[in-house]
Amino acid sequence: MVKIKIAVIALFALFATAHPIRTKDRNGSVESTPARETVTFLDQGWSTEDRQMFYRTPQGTRVIPYKWFLALERRGLSRQPFLANEIVERYRLIPDTNNTNNPERLPVGLVKEVAPDGEFIGVTCAACHTGQITFNGAKMRIDGGPAMHSINGFFGEMFEALGATAVNPLKFRRFAKTVLGERDSLGERGRLKLQMAAALKTTFAVIIKGELKHLYPTEEGFGRLDALGRGGNLVLARAIGDDRNFAVANAPVGFPHLWGTPFFDWVQYNGSIQQPMARNIGEALGVNAPVILKGNPASLFQSAVNVQNLYLLEEQVKKLRPPRWPEEILGRINKGKAGRGEALYSQHCAACHESRLAAPNEFGKQFLRINMFPLEVIGTDPTDAANFNKRVARTGQLALPPVGLPPTVTAASALEAVSSRIAERKYDELHIPPEKQNEMNGFRANRIRAPLAYRARNMDGIWATAPYLHNNSVPNLYQLLMPADRRDTKFYVGNLEFDPGVVGFKTAKFTGGFEFLTSIAGNSNAGHEFRDGPRGKGVIGPLFTDEERWAIVEFLKSK
Repeated sequence: MVKIKIAVIALFALFATAHPIRTKDRNGSVESTPARETVTFLDQGWSTEDRQMFYRTPQGTRVIPYKWFLALERRGLSRQPFLANEIVERYRLIPDTNNTNNPERLPVGLVKEVAPDGEFIGVTCAACHTGQITFNGAKMRIDGGPAMHSINGFFGEMFEALGATAVNPLKFRRFAKTVLGERDSLGERGRLKLQMAAALKTTFAVIIKGELKHLYPTEEGFGRLDALGRGGNLVLARAIGDDRNFAVANAPVGFPHLWGTPFFDWVQYNGSIQQPMARNIGEALGVNAPVILKGNPASLFQSAVNVQNLYLLEEQVKKLRPPRWPEEILGRINKGKAGRGEALYSQHCAACHESRLAAPNEFGKQFLRINMFPLEVIGTDPTDAANFNKRVARTGQLALPPVGLPPTVTAASALEAVSSRIAERKYDELHIPPEKQNEMNGFRANRIRAPLAYRARNMDGIWATAPYLHNNSVPNLYQLLMPADRRDTKFYVGNLEFDPGVVGFKTAKFTGGFEFLTSIAGNSNAGHEFRDGPRGKGVIGPLFTDEERWAIVEFLKSK
């Protein structure tokens, strides 16, 4: 009982940065749903079946047993199920009223993972890469767009509810009756309580040791996550089993949009990963897909990662098109103004943001070259790139035969080795021939690097991806074209109401909103400036007149 209480207290410390922050089809028709909402699905090349495949395909992640998740009640004295509309809406998860392969009506991106040792609630790619915006009561789904949720807040409250259930006799009795069913007995209840304590302790063991309280000092809020930092802590520290590998993760980034991603030569904001399979394995590990990196040498690199599904999801994203500006909802684009903006864009922006085919690689394949810009040139918040660049990892047992990595390597080298070995083991277990492996790897070798630079990808569908810059520190496209000292230094995120004028979300203070402060480490809104003066150190172009800014914004609506 004491251990459970400690875990609950520790849990609250972990999620101190994520506490409650007090449909057209492919042909353009509107889809009505049974639940009090109608969503317009923009024409992005996906059918309803394509969309549901993306929403519901598991990738091997595990959070807690599925029966526990469904049986949980909200914390406090409430008997209301944890998975209630109010919770989903508070954390800005997207309800999915299509019950195809989803009888429990899980929100977009949550899924039942069926594994040899049981069923678990898991997280899919869609959780962080599906957006929804509203305008005057109309809801528009942006498939492959950035989510505006607080997934950490959601799971934080879930674990608080689990801990509260373990220490409240009435809640636990109801919980046990639902979870155990016909097996309900005093003995089984005792075993269930021990399993709950173990789940809390395993998930939050590092906090119980007092090591994690300082690791996430920059509050993420809505629409952001320090994916490289948190994922690195899960893999390099917890899975390898060396607390010295924990690192401060104070560089939250926005969830990137996916359209076009499979065709780029390098991905991630810092252009760190080349191979699609390695990128997707890393994503699955970062949301708690189990992996063995210590113990029995014969079991090393065994994981729950589902490489076949990761490949299918990558193929699905290849079909995804950028969303077009819905003039029937957001208003007509001023073609004259957009034409003037296009000329300005071509003169001042296209050289950085328009991709060209790179030379054929070792597989004879060509991909779009991502333009990379050093930190001192682009001038945006350096924390994300700098953290990954300087991070190192002690490899523990992986330094011994049969693996034989150096005792200390860069984080990039460690993640490259781990993702490669996980894929190789899975391919061997599934008897996948080399030719198919090359296809599943996207015809790219697994190379992971850590440049002190950020990418500049193309602007297709950029209107649907607010807020802007890699850390979401600029709320709209209009401000992105201003000198940094004229941008908002404080604004609120979490409001899904769209402002088609400035192209971004409404940012006024509101109940339940997250206050974004650009003065905090990792949150700087500097760089990518258009101002008079020498180029470099964040200045990338001349000072625009207000008329020129509005013209460029109008053109970007049409991209």
